Amino acid sequence: MNRKFARSLQGQAALSIFDQAWLSMLNLVLGLVLIRMASKDAYGMYSQLYVIGLFVTSVIEAVIVNPMVNVLAGRQGQAAAPVIEILRRHQGKLSTVLAIVMGIACSAVAYSTGHGSPVALGVVFTLFLKGNALREYARSVSFVAGQPARVLKMDLAYGLCAGGGLALLAVAGSLGPGGGFPIEGVFACLALANLAALAFGPRRPRDLAIDPAHYVQIVREAWKRGRLGLPGAVLAWIVNYSYLYLAAFWLGAQATAELNASRILLVPISLLVVAWSRVARPAMGNMIARDATVELRRLLRFSLLALLLLTAVYVAVLWLGLPWLQAHLLGEKYDHAGALVPIWSLYFAINAARWVGTVALMGRDRYGFMLVESVISFAVMVVALAMAMPLYGVVGALLALIVVEFLSLLMTWGIYVRA
Repeated sequence: MNRKFARSLQGQAALSIFDQAWLSMLNLVLGLVLIRMASKDAYGMYSQLYVIGLFVTSVIEAVIVNPMVNVLAGRQGQAAAPVIEILRRHQGKLSTVLAIVMGIACSAVAYSTGHGSPVALGVVFTLFLKGNALREYARSVSFVAGQPARVLKMDLAYGLCAGGGLALLAVAGSLGPGGGFPIEGVFACLALANLAALAFGPRRPRDLAIDPAHYVQIVREAWKRGRLGLPGAVLAWIVNYSYLYLAAFWLGAQATAELNASRILLVPISLLVVAWSRVARPAMGNMIARDATVELRRLLRFSLLALLLLTAVYVAVLWLGLPWLQAHLLGEKYDHAGALVPIWSLYFAINAARWVGTVALMGRDRYGFMLVESVISFAVMVVALAMAMPLYGVVGALLALIVVEFLSLLMTWGIYVRA
């Protein structure tokens, strides 16, 4: 790895890590405020809706964002601009459909459970999903272009607007300790913050004519990879988040809140991994295109060791501060959440090591194997949850997640080493 490229990569990684640290702090503060001031049932409902947002993001990433790196390989400057614009339009259509469908489903579920304003909730949730999709695509384009500073500006604007809106809700008394939970207000704030962030995003080129035949060609190139990545992404989402809905079904909404309250303390680790992948994915694509195998191996080794070391440091600090968090933030409502933190720590450490291998496989265009891996993981997850959750409750759900994640780790690195 030449020094100039290494310095550039390190600088981009530092900005990306700072960006994810900012988002991590924002998510953590939001989660802790809701944990502290809302009822467990209300927080459980919010958690399930937010995870639906992650599902929409996963689908769009699998179909458009992840293949974009491969489609752009070998295209730079003027040749890349039409591809980015075509995929932006394609992503816009897909995200609109998904947002409307999920918004209608949200209203229907809210109505069936007796929520006070199901229509309003469905509308703001739709706007949140659409705004989040627009912001995520702008972030992805900026990362691919090697502009993490632009991403940081967008996310700073997003965080400040979201934080300001939620502060106004709190001052107005909407977030009351008696159990009032303005889900509509929270998602409205996040939706507006997404739109505000777009003001700092990449500018679309003016007078860029798109040939219909070229549009179809690029969409087909992306779909050639996305059709393999989509089932895997859906199954991966089910493996990673189905425990929330199964816990709500078997153990009640309060169990979902307990699981998410303990998980949110470890979310900074997953955001750190995401920060690394945003920078490493284009870098790996460049190395693979140049057939720089030695550089790629060095990057993988360094990334794996760095992520595991940072995970260990974070877990150690969290463990030292857990008594204070339990007493002053989690409170008596979540008196069992602290006991779940060590189990979640093991899960996130395994997930970090596995994700490095997953990004490497994506760079190698191994979407077919990733689909097979997702199918196997899903089958194991169903069996593990069915066996563990009725016996051990929320702990059983976490043990099932760890078993599946460790199996994915072995499969991912096994196939990469063989290749």
